[in-house]
Amino acid sequence: MQPYEGIDVLDLTQSIAGPISTQFLGTLGANVVKVEPPGGDAFRGLLDGAMFASVNLGGKRSVSLDLKTEEGQAAAQSLAERADVVVESFRPGVVERFGLDYESVAEVNEDVVYLSLTGFGQDGPRTDWPAYDPVVQAMSGLMSTIGYQDRPPVRIGASVIDYGTGTTAAFLLASALMERERSGEGTHIDVSLFEVAVSWMGYWIAHYTGTGEVPERSGQGFAGLAPNEVFHAAGDEPFYLSVVNDRLYERLCRGLDREDLLTDERFAENADRWEHREALRAELDAEFRRHDREDLTALLAEAGVPTGPLQTVDEVAEDPQVQARELLTDSYNLWNDVDVQTAGAPYQASGERPELGERPPARGEHTREVLEELGYSEEDVARLVKEDVAHPSEHDPR
Repeated sequence: MQPYEGIDVLDLTQSIAGPISTQFLGTLGANVVKVEPPGGDAFRGLLDGAMFASVNLGGKRSVSLDLKTEEGQAAAQSLAERADVVVESFRPGVVERFGLDYESVAEVNEDVVYLSLTGFGQDGPRTDWPAYDPVVQAMSGLMSTIGYQDRPPVRIGASVIDYGTGTTAAFLLASALMERERSGEGTHIDVSLFEVAVSWMGYWIAHYTGTGEVPERSGQGFAGLAPNEVFHAAGDEPFYLSVVNDRLYERLCRGLDREDLLTDERFAENADRWEHREALRAELDAEFRRHDREDLTALLAEAGVPTGPLQTVDEVAEDPQVQARELLTDSYNLWNDVDVQTAGAPYQASGERPELGERPPARGEHTREVLEELGYSEEDVARLVKEDVAHPSEHDPR
């Protein structure tokens, strides 16, 4: 499935959210050119290079240009002029200095699909605030709901807002390209980490505005629902059990062959189970610790109860579902000069999972190649390199 074959994408992003959006398009066939500053994407070395290695696949090519120079700007503007899609993640107003803002690009490329990805959007009192994923987790209310009531809030351990915003951006770009195909018109899309995060808090906001109740942290579980938390099987092996209604509770009791828990008045309905959750937990904990975790979760899943082992990253990498679905893909961590695996595309099309490519590009690896495609001669490129405007990879044989 390569619907974007022949679509040129100019990637002016760093970090995670922007790169994941263009990686999606590259995986689906687009020609993605990533413009990096002389020092490279600021995230190339974070987590020993693992972050960059995970979100810059999809066949991206890297061009390293100094956009603070007139000739660096001119080269990037030429890329924007021929692009079908431009994605940028600068703070509002910065791209205007480079002549790469939507209005400037649209003057020479009127049907361009242009997406600005920022922390807080193109206007508003916080438009100039810098933001990374955990800051937005905090400001959106998400972090306030995570953890235990008697302890401080905690962040989610993965960059879920970055990934969610990048995925949202990819969907919007795909939709804009479809609209352009129909109407012939481009558009400027304004999407932000904060707005995506707030949208994810939608049901909590609806609950608050309807009841006046501010959600409290509920630890491993979900306030008002029981049993709905982490339990332990034999050997203290953790797993998660999510029973959100009476029907699932009945399946749980019958699957465990514990009819006594089904007829106990303390646990008759969810409100009763929540009120007597400590007693219910004690009953279930004693029962669960009699079983091997793998056997127990399989038994409950077969009974139709949502459950699964609480796995560490090493266990996920060896998970039989991950292996069966071939969910991991080979990549290469340029920072540490080591082969790695990362998560592959999270879908299959016609029974096949798309290839993401063997590795992300080295910083400036395709500088010469892309500039020559724009019409620069070898002598022009050599001059730009000498004048410190263009920065080919240090591995470039020329």
